[in-house]
This record gives sequence, structure tokens and C-alpha cells, in this order.
Amino acid sequence: ARPVAMACAPGRGKASKIKHLCGVPTLRPDAAARTAAAAPERCVDASRARVLSAKSILVIAHGGKKRASRAFVKDMRDVEMMLGECGVSTEFVETTCAGDATRIARERDLSGYDAVGVMGGDGTFREAAEGLLSRGDGDSTAKSTPLFVFPCGTGNNYARDLGVSTVEDMVKKVKAGRVAPVDAVKVSHGVDFANETISINVVTWGMARDAAETAEGMRWLGPFRYDVAGLFHILMNKKNFATIGVSNELSGAMSDESNEYLMMFAQNTRCSGRGFTFTPLAQLDDGEFDVMTCLKTSPFHTKGLFDATKSGGGHVEDPNVAYVKAKRLSLSTREPERVGIDGEVTVKTPVRLTAMKHAFLTFV
Repeated sequence: ARPVAMACAPGRGKASKIKHLCGVPTLRPDAAARTAAAAPERCVDASRARVLSAKSILVIAHGGKKRASRAFVKDMRDVEMMLGECGVSTEFVETTCAGDATRIARERDLSGYDAVGVMGGDGTFREAAEGLLSRGDGDSTAKSTPLFVFPCGTGNNYARDLGVSTVEDMVKKVKAGRVAPVDAVKVSHGVDFANETISINVVTWGMARDAAETAEGMRWLGPFRYDVAGLFHILMNKKNFATIGVSNELSGAMSDESNEYLMMFAQNTRCSGRGFTFTPLAQLDDGEFDVMTCLKTSPFHTKGLFDATKSGGGHVEDPNVAYVKAKRLSLSTREPERVGIDGEVTVKTPVRLTAMKHAFLTFV
């Protein structure tokens, strides 16, 4: 992966208190390094891109309750019109329930399409990625058919890392035709870790996961539901004991640590929720995911950390925070506890995470 500025802030109080997480050196990027890392060209290495002239695209549109809304209808019309003006034909398939995007991407005959687009947010995009990657070893579609997302959801964190904030932005990338390989994260869980699912955005545990679940029940608040839910769980000040293991190698022994944590994030993207920068140096194609853990602290201190994630990720300089890059992670708790995946899927501990380098192609 291309180098990322790792400027640190030596001598700033106790900022370097936690020097390692499970033997992996912690990162302490200062404001300048975090700002530089936010540029889309730092999130994906465009030098790996190849040119693809897409003429036919299958679009998986997140339907359900959204399909009757004016915004949904407008987005579909805009996608069809803008791509049509670029000489690209589109076929829309609407989802009707959770898991539909996975089923469509896994079972649909894609031989007549040059790419698969998703109209939705990070959750729908995750479903489609899981379907594409589960087509079987004998199907080369997962490696050869680009998968991309029109930012029609709430968080749109994956699209944000690519510099995409509107349907028009994404259409411009399709027209430019530059596709590059990007990563995913495999989440193993259940008895003997026999069950597997995919993350393209974030895996959360602790206060952050609890807040995300609460936010799901506040969709009527729009994007601000993440702020409200976060404040609610800060005030609850729940204790979360866990054993976390981290390694920057795909094989071999993995050290672990047991502690009272506030939360844990394992992210493929820089942001989660409403653009909260929990892992400011994350890259979509470096073959790693970024891990952020925070030790238990006071509600007042937690509120300050939460605010810092909303203003560029300054929380990573806090002495209670450990921030590392990893290729594997394990998480276990005394009793099974919920783990959130990309804001919509929930599994229970223990879980294991493994980086999937260059799992699929997307437009950059």
C-alpha cells in the first residue's frame, strides 16, 4: 500500500500512553496527517486501476418502504437518465426485504452486464458484496464484475471515502471507467466460527454498537439519529468487559488483552454512522482494517471523544484510545454479546475478523 503520513504529536500530555495493542504499535496521527488521509486519492490507490467501458449495468435498488418515496423515485430516474446520457443501459431490480441484495448478486446471471450498481447505503452495499463474493470458486464474476454504490442511504460512508456524495458523482466515475480492487472483511462467528458474513464498512461492539441499534429505531430523525443515540448511551455509561486479540499477520499466533472497554471499532472505511471519523487513516485497498479501542472512562470524557470523532478524528490522540492497523482480530466476552456489522447485521461474540485483500472491483 502507498505510504500514509503518520505525523505524531510527541510530548502532548499522555497522548502516547497506550503504545501497543496486543503487540501491534498504536498510531497517533495529528490533525495534519488526518486531513491528508481524508483525500479520496489516499483512500484508494488509483495506480492499480484499469479502464472499463461499461455499456450495460444491473442496478440493485433498495426498495421496501422506500420505493414509494419521492426521493427513491427521483434517484431511480436520475440514475437511468444520467447513465443513459453516457450511453449506458440500465436494468433495475428492487429489493423487497433484508437479504434480497445478497440473493440477487449471488444468483443473478451477470454475463450480460459490465457492472453491478447498488442504490442504497452501506447496508445494502454490504449485502450485494456478500452475494457477489459467495458465487463460488468456479465463478469468476466476483473478481471481474465491478460492484459500486450510488449514495442513496443515510450514512453512505463507503461512497464518501471515494469522494462520492451524489448520484451525479458516481455517474461521473462510471463514465470515466476506472476500476480498482478494494478490500472487504470476513466476520466468522457461531459454533466453531462456522458462520461467515462480510463487512465493507464497520464492525462494532460495546457502546458504539448499542448506539447504532438504538439509532435504527430512530430513522424518523434522519442522520441526526446517530447523535441522539450516541448521547443516550454515553449517559448510560455501561460497562463492557472483553478479551481482544489483534495481529497484523494473516497467520500465526495472536496476542490478546482483557480489559474494561468503552467500545471497539474495526473499520474498512474511515467513517461510520453519520460520517464519524473513528479510524482516520483507513484505506479501502491496503489489505488491512483499522481497529480502534477505547478504555472505560467517565461520561464527560466520553462525550469529548464522541465530539472529536465528528470533527476529524482527534480522539486517536487520547490516552484511553488505541488505534492500530490489523489483518486479524478476535473478540470474546464473558457472555455472548451483540456485534454490529455495517449498521444492519447483528451477530454474537465470540467473533473473528480477517482482512480480504482486493476482494472485488469498484469504480474509483
